[in-house]
Amino acid sequence: MYRAHHPNDPGMHINSDSDSHTRLTYKDNPGFLDRLQSSCGATVFGILLVIFAFPVLYWNEGRAVETAMALDEGLRAVVSLPSITEIQRQYQDKLVHLTGPLKTGMVLNDGEYGVALKAVKLKREVEMFQWVEHQSTKEFDEGGKTRVETTYTYNQEWQSSIQNSNQFDDPSRHRNPASMPVSAYVKVADLVYVGEFKLSKGLVDKIENYQRFIPREVPSGKTVVLQDGIFYHSNDPLHPRVGDVRVTFSYAGLSGKPGSNLGEPQTVSIVARQYGSQLTHYHTSSGHSLELLYIGEMSAKEIFEAEHAANTAMTWILRGVGWLMLFFGFLLSTSILSTLVSWLPIVRELVGLGITLICFCLASSLSLVTIAIGWISHRPLLGIALLAAAAVPMLLSRLNKNKKKESKSFE
Repeated sequence: MYRAHHPNDPGMHINSDSDSHTRLTYKDNPGFLDRLQSSCGATVFGILLVIFAFPVLYWNEGRAVETAMALDEGLRAVVSLPSITEIQRQYQDKLVHLTGPLKTGMVLNDGEYGVALKAVKLKREVEMFQWVEHQSTKEFDEGGKTRVETTYTYNQEWQSSIQNSNQFDDPSRHRNPASMPVSAYVKVADLVYVGEFKLSKGLVDKIENYQRFIPREVPSGKTVVLQDGIFYHSNDPLHPRVGDVRVTFSYAGLSGKPGSNLGEPQTVSIVARQYGSQLTHYHTSSGHSLELLYIGEMSAKEIFEAEHAANTAMTWILRGVGWLMLFFGFLLSTSILSTLVSWLPIVRELVGLGITLICFCLASSLSLVTIAIGWISHRPLLGIALLAAAAVPMLLSRLNKNKKKESKSFE
């Protein structure tokens, strides 16, 4: 239910029950030639989508095979170090495995909020209480025109980025600050060790197991409110106003002394190349780089099994992406057929269903063919089996046609 039009905007209706309004607009329904022109554009885009889908699928299979072979090579070559407290030169440039607690020589601190701890990373996150605009649209066909009802709803929410109220549909009553008064950041320790081994930047980047840090007191001279471990720049954290700010801290890779208030130092398991006293990336014979770090105590075999599982998951995700590119590419490239019969309701539905089924079969068969070609050079038997699977829909279609011909000749 709506009140009268907004006095300054006859196209706006203000909802009397909530902070929202609906804007009414009308647009002309496209004619046959307009729809035909749009279908031609969709056809071109669909063809491009199909063309790009093949290299994506082919590249993904090559990536999956090379990664799997590199992991197998790494598992055969890896050596578990007998000690992490001394550097043994006989393992120079070898792929080594070790497990131990993290150790850093510096304290990460935030002088503004009195936070200080020994960890690999310290993250400060900042949120501001702001107006947020949500939009929903409904369209109603009214013959030659379409009525468009766009509803804009405004809520006050905590957001980590500035919501530009100048771009709101109704900015006059929903004004946000233009910038954050406090900046967010991530601090990283300069030197990180496991035993006597220094970790490379690539290994340090893999330490992402953030945990909340709960401050106990407000630093002297700071006009903030501390509640549930969160610093509030607000007069009343339970009833914040637009512009109020809250700050939280978290850390990853705890590396303080055993028995500290935050707990034991974080244990990690690493597979990397020993280069002097540093652990860094190892290149396999195929040029694939191995530089692996997992949280907790894991054997070398468990690490490589986890990497194989991640490689398999990524392979199937990209296969799905490639299949969707083919499917929607074929749908778009054949959309002109649906447009040509759009003025015949029953025929339009039948043609649309038939086109969808054909596109599904084409996308599935061509995906399998591309995947098979990607595997033939590495694992011929698997590639040939996939090619046979891709031919099944065509064989079934051929058998169905032959049966129909035989039944007609018998009659």
